[in-house]
Formats: sequence, C-alpha cells, structure tokens
Amino acid sequence: MRFSNLCGAKGSSINGLVAEADSQKLFLCANTLNRAAATVTLAMSIVFFISGFAKLFGVPMFHVPFTLMNLPTGFGYFIGLMEVIGALGLCLRDYRVLSASGLLAIMMGAIYFHFNYEAAINALPALSLSAGLFLVIKLDEIIERLVQFQRQLALSRSAFK
Repeated sequence: MRFSNLCGAKGSSINGLVAEADSQKLFLCANTLNRAAATVTLAMSIVFFISGFAKLFGVPMFHVPFTLMNLPTGFGYFIGLMEVIGALGLCLRDYRVLSASGLLAIMMGAIYFHFNYEAAINALPALSLSAGLFLVIKLDEIIERLVQFQRQLALSRSAFK
C-alpha cells in the first residue's frame, strides 16, 4: 500500500515522494497507526504473558496438549518460557518482529494440535492469535515506512527552501 493512499496525502510525486503532502495529516496518520500498533501489541503481549506463566506454573489445563502429543513434560515449560520471553519482546520495538515471528511458530504448533487432536473449531483462538501476530508485524512495517517517508518529506522540503 502506498503512503499517499494510506494517509490521504495529495500532490504530485517526485522521486517517490509526495511534494505537497499535508504535514498535519501525515502526523495524525502516524499517531493513529502508532496507537493501533500499541493497542494490538499490548493485547497480544498480555495474552501470551498469561498463557506462558500458566504453563510455567504447571496449570494442568495448559499441559494437557503436550501430554496428548506424547511430548516430554519439560517441553510445556519450555514453551511457557518462550511465550513469556516473546510477550516481553513484543513490548520492545527492536525485538517486536522477531518475537512475533517466534510466537507465530508456537501458534502453528497449537493449530496443529487442535486440528489433529481435537475438533477443528477449537483452533479458532490460536488462529485469531496468529492473525493478531501477523497484524503486529505488518503494523510495525507500515509505521517504519511512514516514519521514513516523513523524514524524506522533511528533507525534500528543507532542500527546496
């Protein structure tokens, strides 16, 4: 998606930049995307933090899937630790995409479990969390591009003054 379409910037394009972009509109767009990303990221982080700690504290309901798949008991604790680390990583901008990718791998295992050991409808929470993680990754990418676009726009405006 082009930033001129995303944020409603108008004007002629010069070297991939919008010459007459409304700075206030770009700022509002970036601010809105940052808030959306923060909200989604916080929600995902809370879910994985709680789930990870439940596995670390040995809540039986969270260890049943590992038992049904004949995995060692320690594997459930390992996944819990990875979920807690991933949840913390989601809160750190530099590690957000890496953490979301790692948590996606864990969710693929959860989806596999639900489709092969339970009714497929039980995979909906894992599928929803996977979609949320994809959203975190995409929002991070869009915000990074928008920030770069704003910097380039500011540089091009200062060059023409």
